[in-house]
Amino acid sequence: MSISYDVFTNAFLNKIKEYNFLNLDDSIRTAIVDDYMKMACARFGRVCHYDILNGNDETRTFDITIPDSEIDDIVDIISEGMVVNWMKPYVYKQENLENALNTTDFSGYSPAELLHRINETYANIKKDFNNMIKNYSYDYGDLSDLSL
Repeated sequence: MSISYDVFTNAFLNKIKEYNFLNLDDSIRTAIVDDYMKMACARFGRVCHYDILNGNDETRTFDITIPDSEIDDIVDIISEGMVVNWMKPYVYKQENLENALNTTDFSGYSPAELLHRINETYANIKKDFNNMIKNYSYDYGDLSDLSL
């Protein structure tokens, strides 16, 4: 059985509200979202028990069989990693960084405050993604592999 990239794409798109994606051509949107997925798979692939690192880009599928008891967890983790990768450019956006450096007051409406909140949000979702990977490894890992 194979798992379509669309399973991860749909889970990701349900987690965010990116209106800019609506204006993009389907092929461009698919390429962008697939890149987010590949980056998330690269991070999670070291822990995952299934070969999520070698998808078939032509058919947009992973040729793996994952039990129903694990598929929801894996989709949730990878889509959360996709959110991390989607948000990362907002943290490093030049306009936000310039505004933070040029802002003399740090009011609730200042660009510096916006950058602070973006960084805080990014740190939180990245921490959540890493915790999801750890929890997966605890839930599905084999402790006999550890050399204690």
